[in-house]
Amino acid sequence: MVRQLDAIYEQGVLRPLEPLALPESQRVRLTLEESASPLSWESAEPVNERTEEFQWLANESAPYAGQWVALEGNRLIAHGDSLAAVRAAARAAGIERPLLTHLPPDGELPFGGW
Repeated sequence: MVRQLDAIYEQGVLRPLEPLALPESQRVRLTLEESASPLSWESAEPVNERTEEFQWLANESAPYAGQWVALEGNRLIAHGDSLAAVRAAARAAGIERPLLTHLPPDGELPFGGW
């Protein structure tokens, strides 16, 4: 019997997208046709890597030590002691997805690594 079905290849195993009524250890012959559909994490929307925001944090953040900041590109949109207030101020300024971060009180950006 010939039957077509869809499957996903995950961690070295083909997983059918529907149950198969086959006995255990049944041999089958597969013919693969790769689908051109995008992967679930792919998006037509470009990724914002936040390069400008990270440059601002490295060069301009010292006066705002101990505060929350909202950034859009290389612009400071809002700052303050409350995350909720800073987020609300950014939204009031028309920025829906700002970079929100809390700056350490000592003015030093946190070290990431070993």
